[in-house]
Amino acid sequence: MVFSTMKNSNENIPEKYSKMDKSFIAHLQGKSSETFMPFPRNTTFVGKDNDEQVILVTRRHWGAFLRQILLVIFLVILAIVSLLLASKFLGSVLIGLALFLIIFLIALSIAMFTFLKWFFNVNIITDQRVVDIDIKALFTYQATEARLDKIEDITTKQVGLLSNFFNLGTVYVQTAGSNAEIEFDEIANPKEVQDILSDLLELKKGGEI
Repeated sequence: MVFSTMKNSNENIPEKYSKMDKSFIAHLQGKSSETFMPFPRNTTFVGKDNDEQVILVTRRHWGAFLRQILLVIFLVILAIVSLLLASKFLGSVLIGLALFLIIFLIALSIAMFTFLKWFFNVNIITDQRVVDIDIKALFTYQATEARLDKIEDITTKQVGLLSNFFNLGTVYVQTAGSNAEIEFDEIANPKEVQDILSDLLELKKGGEI
């Protein structure tokens, strides 16, 4: 399996980190959701070391898929209206059912593709590295990672009213080597994620993790 995790419903921060006087600890408290999971339980991914601690797992914020959500809702309504109108004005239930099924299947396909894109594309921050996992197709994925000591710069970008309203944005992790940049696309709490990474870099350089 490329990646698996269980949400930490108790949000228990390991004692090692809870005693640290760093601002990133506050960012990890009280914000647990499916798009922002601090210290998730039983998290694993390809290449993870046994003693490696997963700090945070993020996914794209649902607001990033607002257009797809609205499109699916519109298509479902259109399917129902098509069924009713065809039955009433064309006098054919079969034509109405055919239109309903065609439009509904299109809506279902968009909904499934959007869900899979959201669920299987994850960003992982550990005490050793950052990992960006992207599922390209059903059996094809791309995983890009960088060790913390290879990170050179971290920036965030929030564009537009919706991004600021939903507090979503993209975090760019500039690294040394062949993988020039890792992107955490349209995630929740981008500024907090930037601060978390900055604090982890300081801890790594100081030999505390």
